[in-house]
Amino acid sequence: MRELGIKAIWVSPYKRTTIDPDFDSRLKNILDRNFNPKAHNTVWVTDITYIHTLTGFVYLTSVMDLYSRKGLGRLYD
Repeated sequence: MRELGIKAIWVSPYKRTTIDPDFDSRLKNILDRNFNPKAHNTVWVTDITYIHTLTGFVYLTSVMDLYSRKGLGRLYD
């Protein structure tokens, strides 16, 4: 390799540079297991899942008003 002038290229492994050590302490449980709100549109809950189909994966996102227990919307991708 030296005779031909060929050099190896060193690729360093991925290094995570943005680490927030205080992230977990700033998370707050604002619902506090109160699953019976007093009015409409005060608490919404969401869920994201994926469904395997013949053409690949389809992602399903659901949004529900916790007061009325009705689905507000769904997004398929």
